[in-house]
Amino acid sequence: MANTPKVTLIYENGNLLQDIAAADGIVAICGTGASVGLLGTPMVVYNLDDAIEKGFTLAAEPEMYRHLQEFYSEVGGNQELHVMVVPDTMTLAQMVDNTNASGAKKLINAAQGKVRMLGIYRKPASGYNGGSNFIDSDVSAAITNSKVFAEARLSELVPLRILVEGRVQTPAAANTLTPNTLSNGYAGVVLGGSRNDGSASVGLVLGRASRYGAHIKIGKVANGPLTINQVYLGDKLLKDVANLDTLHGNGFITFMTHPQKAGFFFGIDRMCSTDDYRLLAYGRVVDKAAVIAAAVYTEQIESEIEVDGTGKIATHVVSDLETVIEQQINVAMGSQISGVKVVINPDQNIINTNKLTIKIRVQPLGYSSFIDVELGLTTAIA
Repeated sequence: MANTPKVTLIYENGNLLQDIAAADGIVAICGTGASVGLLGTPMVVYNLDDAIEKGFTLAAEPEMYRHLQEFYSEVGGNQELHVMVVPDTMTLAQMVDNTNASGAKKLINAAQGKVRMLGIYRKPASGYNGGSNFIDSDVSAAITNSKVFAEARLSELVPLRILVEGRVQTPAAANTLTPNTLSNGYAGVVLGGSRNDGSASVGLVLGRASRYGAHIKIGKVANGPLTINQVYLGDKLLKDVANLDTLHGNGFITFMTHPQKAGFFFGIDRMCSTDDYRLLAYGRVVDKAAVIAAAVYTEQIESEIEVDGTGKIATHVVSDLETVIEQQINVAMGSQISGVKVVINPDQNIINTNKLTIKIRVQPLGYSSFIDVELGLTTAIA
């Protein structure tokens, strides 16, 4: 048992497979850079001009500049963005190693609980060997580390989703990485982007996600095409990728085109899991509810809880505690969810344990990822 009073967030799983009756867009990006004056220094920028003024120029920091330019092109205006560059000797896995005080942990801590999404990218130093597979071996290691990293942030009441650059190492090799089998709903792998060098447009994904509410899918066609004019997967143009549908099915967050629509779009926002948090939108929605819950119930720490003659929590106390969070979530997220249900079991031994367990069930919106249109001829219209 902990020695100091606190609220603990616990994400339950398996509920979406059954029948179930805060600022959304603050993000951070961490990646490799070169400028001695910027390395390891968390910074906040609000637009591309601001970033350039602070040293993230095309000449000095071409990789970060690329991600910032694509981020702000998607956002279409000013937006708070937390950024940090690290040496190119630091791997993606090391960036999200929770024991590495010089990696993304430093950036997230500097943001003091604001950040809800983190993107990481890397341009390795010359001579780096990322293996012989289609995807750099560093990517799978980063996915593994990111789960521990995100769980540690959750214990600090900082829910976080992480987007990992899916660097293409060997374009001619068959893909062996299937992100959606890796049981990590905190992380997603971005594949493809505006360059033909194996990199991925992590900043672009963050920009599209940041521009809209937590419940809005990054692939929503009604929001228009992305702001890049060409897309590559590895060294191939998107139109020349023969196994594109398979890569989508493997669980990558990647690109596609739609018939009769100009431009490029994201496909399904799949994360590295097949459970309740298999979509970025689902994770972002529950993260927002978590932040609200933590804020509401922190006010209840060390408060008196009235019990009845049998030792159960008094009925009116249960009702008050349930109502207050339902109201707060409905006010802050009414149009972003289908509903919310809060359940507090009154039969808790709170006198002896000093522990109160509250169950919050958020019902997300549904999404029309697949639409079947049945067409046929008829002799008459009734």
